[in-house]
Amino acid sequence: MSQQIRVVQCIQCKMYQVDFVKKANTWQCKICRENQNLLKEFFRGSAAECRVKVQHLNLERGMQEDKLNALFLTAKQQLEAEKDCLDNEENTTPQKNANKWANYVDKPLVPTQKSTAEPRITEELSGEISMDFKKTRRTEPRSFKRSAENMPSANKKSCSKWSDFL
Repeated sequence: MSQQIRVVQCIQCKMYQVDFVKKANTWQCKICRENQNLLKEFFRGSAAECRVKVQHLNLERGMQEDKLNALFLTAKQQLEAEKDCLDNEENTTPQKNANKWANYVDKPLVPTQKSTAEPRITEELSGEISMDFKKTRRTEPRSFKRSAENMPSANKKSCSKWSDFL
């Protein structure tokens, strides 16, 4: 007498598998290693018959999952298309083309009374601040600068073997 084999389905991974018939109604999934009780036996027969049945059941389950995934994908694409249409409708309405930096920049101060001192101050400042970047920053001659001999040096030694070469 040959060994009896049954077809069972895993609760966790939903795969159909073959299992030997035994006295205990527990079995272990070969894919996810989940120990579980026997809830339903889908088919019982010889090894060759059970193997064909498992292939057929797993193929049907895979096709159903593909249909569901395709259905979810088309629904998602339709939702995205509707969102794009709504966004395009909102963008086609004429909008005020305002300067975006205006929100971040302070408004210019408008003087209420003109005084005679303001033009003189601005003329003095414009004389001091030059927009010519090719000129050097210092306007005083180099003679006012401190020379290297006058600078204090903490690490300078008078009797060094290298002083003859400097």
